[in-house]
Amino acid sequence: MEAQSLNILLLLYIFMVVLSSACSALDTISENEKIRDGKATLVSEGEMFELSFFSPGKSKNRYLGIWYKKISYRTVVWVANRETPIADTSGMLELSR
Repeated sequence: MEAQSLNILLLLYIFMVVLSSACSALDTISENEKIRDGKATLVSEGEMFELSFFSPGKSKNRYLGIWYKKISYRTVVWVANRETPIADTSGMLELSR
């Protein structure tokens, strides 16, 4: 039983390492750079705020928003597409002139 628990913990650790390497956090975004849903987030320099795509509660809709990063319960302070949610994870933020 202990070996099985250790195997599960090891698998969870490997999963978290792989997941964290698949996602990245930036603190700036340049012209023509993209933030794709599930691939990257934009975190303020002091790590107070985070911008990314999210689904509130049990909703399957996706929104682009900003929330307080260090508060355990996500407190959203701004939503870009409140009236037009995205139905899947195809969302992308790209800045251009």
